[in-house]
Amino acid sequence: MNSPRCGKVLLAAIILVPLVSSLTCNSGLPGIPGEPGQDGKDGNDGEKGEVGYPGEVDGWKKEEQKGDRGLPGSPGKVGPKGPVGPPGLPGMPGLKGLKGDSGDYKSSLKSAFSAQKVLSSPVRKDSPIRFDQVITNENGHYDQKSGKFTCDIPGIYYFTYHATSRGHLCVKIMKGQSQGQKIVTFCDQVVNTFQVTTGGVVVHVNKGEKIWLEPTEKNSMLGTEGADSIFTGFLLFPDSS
Repeated sequence: MNSPRCGKVLLAAIILVPLVSSLTCNSGLPGIPGEPGQDGKDGNDGEKGEVGYPGEVDGWKKEEQKGDRGLPGSPGKVGPKGPVGPPGLPGMPGLKGLKGDSGDYKSSLKSAFSAQKVLSSPVRKDSPIRFDQVITNENGHYDQKSGKFTCDIPGIYYFTYHATSRGHLCVKIMKGQSQGQKIVTFCDQVVNTFQVTTGGVVVHVNKGEKIWLEPTEKNSMLGTEGADSIFTGFLLFPDSS
């Protein structure tokens, strides 16, 4: 495409030819050159070229350039506790333990009883109190008909009673055969009022000896619903021999 400058030169040449011819014929002076013409419009963009190869930095391709490894960072915060894992496999059996000491057969000896007074009939002075309803009777050493405990395993025993009464009450713990001997006596005195009396003793009993309770002349022991009286005894330590 011709530019304005070329057009002005061509126009000047066209004008100059007649002028030269005129000068040749008429011997006139040449005219002044005209002003340069204006620049033409920019041309359209060319087609897009192909993608070039990756450039280089100091002789190294960009994708091959890597930095140095950084220092390890500080530890992070402790995370939440994870779920409990499945149980592990059973461990190997342990070594067999040492043989234990031989046992004492006497430690397996037992004798115990507990009986309740149910009959409401009064008890005579210096007569065994019958606790006629058995609660427990280990090895059958207590007789509810007589109210007496007969020792079959000699050793140290503990005997106790809890008696409900309405008025005066004195109770003796007896030991021996048919007559027996008093071990201890417990007394409490009230006037026409309910009370609970309790007593106990630890005593050695030989095989065949009996233990029972006797009242004195002060006897208001009850054996009715809601006013129970019980007699209890049990073996603490059997004799070693």
